[in-house]
Amino acid sequence: MGKRFWLATGLALAIAGCSTPKTASSVLQSAQEKMGSASSIQYSGTGMNAFFGQALTAGQEWPRRELSSFTRTINYDQRSASDEMGFAQPVFGGQQQNAHVNGDKAWNIGQSGPAPQLAAAEERQLHIWLTPHGFLKGAMAAGNAMLAQEEGGADVISFTALGKFRVDGTIDAQNLVTRVETTIANPVLGDTEVVATYSDYKDFGGVQFPTKILVVQGGFPLWDLTITSVTPNAPFDLPIPEAVQAATIPPTQAVSTKLADGVWHVAGGSHHSVVVEFGEYLAIAEAPLNEARSLAVLAEARKLAPNKPVRYVLTTHHHFDHSGGLRTYVAEGATVVTHQSNVPYFEKTVTAPATLVPDMQAKNPKQPSFQAVSDKYVITDGKQTIEVYATSGDTHTNEYTLIYLPGPRILVEGDAFSPGPPNTPPPATPPPNAVALYDAIQSLKLNVATIAPIHGRGAVPSAELRKFIGKG
Repeated sequence: MGKRFWLATGLALAIAGCSTPKTASSVLQSAQEKMGSASSIQYSGTGMNAFFGQALTAGQEWPRRELSSFTRTINYDQRSASDEMGFAQPVFGGQQQNAHVNGDKAWNIGQSGPAPQLAAAEERQLHIWLTPHGFLKGAMAAGNAMLAQEEGGADVISFTALGKFRVDGTIDAQNLVTRVETTIANPVLGDTEVVATYSDYKDFGGVQFPTKILVVQGGFPLWDLTITSVTPNAPFDLPIPEAVQAATIPPTQAVSTKLADGVWHVAGGSHHSVVVEFGEYLAIAEAPLNEARSLAVLAEARKLAPNKPVRYVLTTHHHFDHSGGLRTYVAEGATVVTHQSNVPYFEKTVTAPATLVPDMQAKNPKQPSFQAVSDKYVITDGKQTIEVYATSGDTHTNEYTLIYLPGPRILVEGDAFSPGPPNTPPPATPPPNAVALYDAIQSLKLNVATIAPIHGRGAVPSAELRKFIGKG
C-alpha cells in the first residue's frame, strides 16, 4: 500500500511538472540563460551587403556588394549602433562607409563629417531588435511579448517594437534564436518583410552568437555575413554629433522652372520631375522617392496648369528612389509609361498591400494602366509631343528610357548625367554612363538643346554633357 502511494504521488508530480504551461517569459528566460546576456556587443566578419532597391533589372535580386571588412557595434541600453563597412570594390557612396544610429537620430560619416540621415533612424533602430540578443532584450522589456506558437520543438515569440512593428522570433529546442522577422513600410513595395536567420552558433566569452547571418528584405538577400569575431560588453558610447542633434527633416518642396511653353522642371529636393502640358491633360516625367514628393509635384502641376488631369507618368528607370511615387500616380488614374521589362514588376508593386503606412493607392485602390515601351512610344495632341525611347541601359541599370520633347528639344534623363555646380571641372576620366547617354543620343539622332536631369542643379545646355565627357 505504501509503495503504491509513493508511486502514485510521484506519477502525479511528474504529470504536474510536465503540464506546467510554457509562457513567453519562461521561453525568453531560458534562451537568455543559454545565450548569455550583454549590455553591448561588437561583431566582425566578411560577406556582402546588397544595394537595396537598385536591381539591374526589375524583379531581380539586389546587386551584391562584397565586403572586405564589416564591424557592427551595438549598445542595447542606449539603443545605438554603428556599422563600419569596407567594400572590396568601388561602390556608390565610397568603399569605406559608416552608418550610425542613436535613438531617433541617424547619420553617416562622410568626407565632410557627420551627415544627418534622420529618415533612416527608425529602420536602423529596428535592426537592433532584429539581432539575436536584441530580440531577447526587446521582447523581455516590451511587456507585450506573447508565445505565438510552437512548431516542431521551436517556439515563436512575438512582441511590438517601437510601438508599431510586430517582431516574431523563433527559438529552437536548444534555446537559441534562429530567426527574427518583421514587416516594414516601403514606398515601392508597400508592406515589406525583413527576415533574419541565424545559424552556426559558437561561444564567445560566455556568450553564444551566430557565425552565419542572412538578412532578406523585399524577397532578396540584403546581408549575408560570416562572423569571425565577437566581443560581448564591448565599451561603446555613441554621442550624437551636434550637427545631427540640431538637424530636422526639411519640408517637401516643389520649385518649378519654366523650360519652354508648357514644360517645367520641378525641383526642390534631391530628385526632380518634369511637368508637360498638353491641350487637355498633363504628363509628368519621373515619380521619385515617395508619396509626399509626388503630392508636392502634383500640387505644383495643378498651379502651373489648372484643371487638367495627369494622364501619364513616365519613368526613366525602375530603381526605388526613382519610382517610389508611382503608386500615387496610379491612384490618380495616370497610365504608367515605362520600359517593357518593368511592367510585370510594377503590376505587382503598385497593387501590393500597404497597411503599415496606408497611401492613396491603399486607401482607394485603382487598377493600374501601363504602356510598355519596347522601342519608341509617342504621346502627342498635335501641338505638344513626347517621344519615349527604350534603351538597353548602362552599368547602372539594364533598362533605361530616354524622354525627349522634340519641339523645345529637351531631354529628360536620370542618373547618367547629374550636372554639378557651374564651372565644375570635368572628371579626369569620363564616367561610362555619361558616355553611354551621349552615345544613345547620337544613335537615336536626337537634336538635344537642353538636358533636364532628375538629379543635379537643374536643366543645363546639352553642351555641358559634351564638356563633361571630354567632347566639348
